[in-house]
Amino acid sequence: MRLTVLASGSAGNGYLFEARHSALLVECGVKPEVLMRRTAVPVSKIAGALITHEHRDHAGYAERYAALGVPIYASRGTLAALPRFNPGATARPVASMQTFRAGEFIIRAFDTRHDASEPLGFIIEHPEAGRILFLTDTAFCPYDFSGIHLDHIMVEANYDDRLLDSNVANGLVEEARATRTRRDHMSLRSACELIQADETEDLKTVILIHLSGQNADPARFAREVGKIALFARVEVAVAGLSIELEKFEI
Repeated sequence: MRLTVLASGSAGNGYLFEARHSALLVECGVKPEVLMRRTAVPVSKIAGALITHEHRDHAGYAERYAALGVPIYASRGTLAALPRFNPGATARPVASMQTFRAGEFIIRAFDTRHDASEPLGFIIEHPEAGRILFLTDTAFCPYDFSGIHLDHIMVEANYDDRLLDSNVANGLVEEARATRTRRDHMSLRSACELIQADETEDLKTVILIHLSGQNADPARFAREVGKIALFARVEVAVAGLSIELEKFEI
C-alpha cells in the first residue's frame, strides 16, 4: 500500500492510503485539486474519507469531497460542527469504539482529547499494510495498543517543551497560545512515550505528523524517535512524502 502525504500541519492535513483496488483519505484539510495533482488516484477509487475533528486544517474541504461522492466518516459531533457540510447521503456518523468498513479498509474509531466536538483517532487495517494507528491533535492517548501489534504508527509530535518555552520567553509565541498547544496537542515527549509503549516486533514504520512550524525541529524529532523505535523506519510527514506501507510477515 502506498501512503502519500498531501499536507501535514496547521495549514492543512491530508493523507491518502492507496491499495490495489481502493483508497482511503484521512483528513479533508486540502482541496481535491491538491489530491489530484499529487497522486494519480481518481476520486472514484476513494472508498471514504476519515475526519478526526472539525477544525479547518482537518476538515475544511469536507463538503467538496462529499460533493464528489466520497463518503465522509466522522463523529456526529464533528459532522454537526462543520459549518458548510450538508449531512446527506455521503455522511457516515461513527462513534468511539465503533468498528466499520470503508471499501477494503476496516477501521476502529477511538476518542481523543482536543478542543473539538467528539474528536476521534483511528486504527486502520488493510490486508496489504496490516494495522495503522492514526493519532493527531490530542494532548495524550489513554489507550494501550500494544496488544494488537501495530505495523505502522502515524502520530502527532507537534512541539518540543523546551523549544516552546524558549519561544514564549523570547516573545515569539504568546503564553495563551502556548497554553492551548500544551493542552490540546501532543509533544515529542508524549509521542515517544506512546511509541515506546506500543512498539512490538511487528512495527515497521513510524511517521511523525502535524509538527509545528515554530515549536518543532523535524530532523531532531526523527533522530529522537529513531533512538526508541529501533527496528522501524522513521519519517516526518511533509507534503509530497510517498512511501510503501507493508505488512509484517514472519
